[in-house]
Amino acid sequence: MTEVVYLHVGGPKSGTTFLQQVLETNSARLAEAGTLVVGPRLEAIHASMVVREDPRLDRLPESARGSWDRLVAQIRAWRGPAAILSYELFAGASIEQARVALGALEGLQVHVLVTARDLGKSIPSAWQEQLKFGLIRPLERWQPPAESAPESEWGWRTMQPANVAARWGVDLPPDQVHVITVPSHSRDNSELWRRFAQACGLSETSGLDLAVTRVNESLGLVEAELLRRVNKALDGRVQAGRQRSLWIRDVLAHQVLAGIGHEPIGLTPEHQELAREQAEEAITAIRAAGYRVHGDLEDLRPQAPPARLPNDVTEEELLEAAVLALADLLVWARDAGSDPRGAKEPGVRPVARPRGLAAARGMVGATLRRAAAPVRDRRVAELEARIAELEGQVHASRALHLRVATLTDLVEELLLPADLRDGELTMSAVREFRQRSL
Repeated sequence: MTEVVYLHVGGPKSGTTFLQQVLETNSARLAEAGTLVVGPRLEAIHASMVVREDPRLDRLPESARGSWDRLVAQIRAWRGPAAILSYELFAGASIEQARVALGALEGLQVHVLVTARDLGKSIPSAWQEQLKFGLIRPLERWQPPAESAPESEWGWRTMQPANVAARWGVDLPPDQVHVITVPSHSRDNSELWRRFAQACGLSETSGLDLAVTRVNESLGLVEAELLRRVNKALDGRVQAGRQRSLWIRDVLAHQVLAGIGHEPIGLTPEHQELAREQAEEAITAIRAAGYRVHGDLEDLRPQAPPARLPNDVTEEELLEAAVLALADLLVWARDAGSDPRGAKEPGVRPVARPRGLAAARGMVGATLRRAAAPVRDRRVAELEARIAELEGQVHASRALHLRVATLTDLVEELLLPADLRDGELTMSAVREFRQRSL
């Protein structure tokens, strides 16, 4: 039965996607070694919303409200000694919310894991994540939301590792709270995995595949500024959070803009000073609390080289990126199954061929505005229906396995003599029972 649970609660943009991909890719090998990778990922996302009492749950299927309970049941039903649950937005939970969540794991030894990176890099990362949901404020006039902003997923509440560790570890011994720093100078992620594995008892697990496909969802400097201007041009016509996540984030930002350029985004002098202050506070608080540190706390200090700011981007650079984005967006729309002949709107006139740079920019902006309109094509609807069907099958399968695990314990208790329960006869009988049951 499960004895130890490792809760990787954040923070965002600290190598979490890579770590989760390694865990998912190697879930079978880890299970053989006795460690359960808790999931699936969508269940973890919904579970974090349950823990944080996210009001957006009201817009999700009713089954989402039971996600945290299902993950807890999955952990308790595991026959091995350890389980790992990883999702970065657990980081936003309050002390009270974390206590309720940890209370559901009473009787198990819980270790909280917090990953953190150079806090200077966290600022432009948080800004561009908010761009993906419609932000129009320039970076030069933007500040990360404060720790006191409970509904902010992209601010110091989730990015400041000392704060996250203090909220989740308030009732835990310090040696059960782990802070894992992202190496500031490493060009690959093997060192990050080594630190993470050390924190959750996986250092001796061999045969793991770390060559996972990296998904780069970050925007370059020019592309981020282009997205900000598109948000402004949309003028509030894409409002609902689900529509913004589908069209602005998933389609325009991730599918199109993320593949164009990767120039790093710089910091203003004010941002640099803010990052230094946050890093110093974090290092001092973590050392004082006595948490277990895997890596070097100096990795939290801003060390990024000077880079341009969005204000430095030229109109010509924006136009070039917009033209490339339009080409990719056209191909994406074709591959997604959109039929422009069935999407004509009455009264829409053909767009005249532009003359000159200013006219070209106008056409690019108009086309991007139309492309981001809240339209659901047939393929999206079909995929959403299929996802809902598969979620139902996963939940039914999980419930069946939980029932079989319970019956297995009952068979062992009732049918086998006490002196034989730990021997080969037990395993043979249990295997036979499972085969017949399933």
